[in-house]
Amino acid sequence: MNSRELERYLRDSFGRGEEIKPEKEAETVARCMEAMRRYGDCREEERTGFWQFLSDVFRFEGLLIFGLQAGVLFLICMQIGAIEDVMHYVPAFTPLFALAVMPVLLRSQFYKMGEMEAVTRASGAEIILAKLILAGAVNLIGITVVFGLVMYRRQSGEEIGQIILYGLVPYLVCMTTILRLIRLRRKERLPVCAVATICYCLVWGISANKMPQVYETSAVGVWIVLFIAFAGFFWREIRFIIENKREGKLYGIIG
Repeated sequence: MNSRELERYLRDSFGRGEEIKPEKEAETVARCMEAMRRYGDCREEERTGFWQFLSDVFRFEGLLIFGLQAGVLFLICMQIGAIEDVMHYVPAFTPLFALAVMPVLLRSQFYKMGEMEAVTRASGAEIILAKLILAGAVNLIGITVVFGLVMYRRQSGEEIGQIILYGLVPYLVCMTTILRLIRLRRKERLPVCAVATICYCLVWGISANKMPQVYETSAVGVWIVLFIAFAGFFWREIRFIIENKREGKLYGIIG
């Protein structure tokens, strides 16, 4: 077949072919509808609510979340019993709870399932938000236990406000850093998050030993300013996740 014959054949096929017969068209539509009734359920599936989705995530991730947080709490409790001036070391303890959240938040990246997670009915932002709620609830319990043990060691509850600031400011700094790294970075998110959190722990631990003036009563105002600032940064990230969830978007970049 030469080019002219091919051109004629294509022209006849697309432009001058046999007109579609109405009875054949109706027969084709009827067969398609029959196949759909026989092999597929065409009813619209009810969308899963967020609290039901949260319950599903808890069943899947709950054991890992509780196990990691319980392990961190156990290690911190052992250190609290061995350190003399334990209140100054509270900022070095609480970032460990943020470190224990990372395997849950970055699990899909570790197993290279980010693309699969992105095409599910639940957006990536909704999955991150559900994990944050579960991990945050467990973190709150663990941090509260740490505060209670520190006050028990000091045999006084007069400095409870300072202890709370010393614990929450480093935790908020680490969680905000982790969320921003998840949102802005690609392949190196997991190691960078881990290194950043460990460095925070070391910095706060060194400050407890080398700069005790940071933990004096006169410095409480600085801690309050830091708490307000990083609480605002953390809430900004949470709000960004919620907005992406409503729009069905991802949170971060697929690695």
